[in-house]
Amino acid sequence: MNDYQLGANLRRQILADLQRGQSSDGRRLQALVGDFCGESQSNLLPALKYLVLTPAFSHAVGQTPALGADARLQLRLNQELQELFAPAICERMAAVVSGLLNLGEGSTATATATASAALAPSTGSSRGLVAVLSFIAGVLVVGVVGGLVWLLLLSRQQQALAPPSGGAPLQEAPAEAERKQPSESPMPPPAPDLEQPLDPAAVDQAIATVQQLYSALSSRNSEAARQLFGAAAADQFDASFFEQFERVSVADLRETSRTGSTVNLQGVVTFLYPDGSSQSETRSFSVDTGASPAVITASAFGQVVKPRN
Repeated sequence: MNDYQLGANLRRQILADLQRGQSSDGRRLQALVGDFCGESQSNLLPALKYLVLTPAFSHAVGQTPALGADARLQLRLNQELQELFAPAICERMAAVVSGLLNLGEGSTATATATASAALAPSTGSSRGLVAVLSFIAGVLVVGVVGGLVWLLLLSRQQQALAPPSGGAPLQEAPAEAERKQPSESPMPPPAPDLEQPLDPAAVDQAIATVQQLYSALSSRNSEAARQLFGAAAADQFDASFFEQFERVSVADLRETSRTGSTVNLQGVVTFLYPDGSSQSETRSFSVDTGASPAVITASAFGQVVKPRN
């Protein structure tokens, strides 16, 4: 199966879900894309997981008809990927996007060129803009030349008024000399550094919070889990998403940085499926240790370190 066929298979799955009245939730699709990838496409998994969560992808699925063959939409999806991933991955993902939108294999370059041409400004507008810029440039050149001439004349005038070389220096006026005396008032002492170092125990507290969250999610204790993350991170820990796994765990948590009372961590999350297969991926966490109890305020997917097997 090539990259274009991967996109076509994903398209068929999404359209089948929509016909059954089942919404194509991005987090659910993240768990499914690994099933569609062959061994040669495992390095496309991070890009696929990112693509199904983008606003452009949600727009493509929600329009009528869903995933319509639209060159502008193809360009937008490819641009979403180009902002984060290497050119080699983006080139392969362009074929996946073509299959996803049913644009026909090999239509990537043509569709991109067509969409770019449609978005380009008209020739008349470009000429008008060039004329305005040329006028502004001319005004600036005249102003710069005039300023240089004025500075040259001022320099010559100062040279003419300067005393002859070797002559006695002019006596400084008493008032001017008095103004040049150093001030006798001492310099104020530097303000003390009021910032206090973060309690080392805060890192242990942040790690314990993340471990307790995944323990609650794995045991399907949604009430206990909700006490451990804030509203801004709620979409990353939807209880219905974790119900499809036999077990979920987090390990190798380590501190990456601190901002005030917030400790930033990174760890490895492992999902165990009912059929015995598993997948591991990195994830970041921001934990506010100033709250009581400490809560996770943000979390984000990193990359797949062990594809599902």
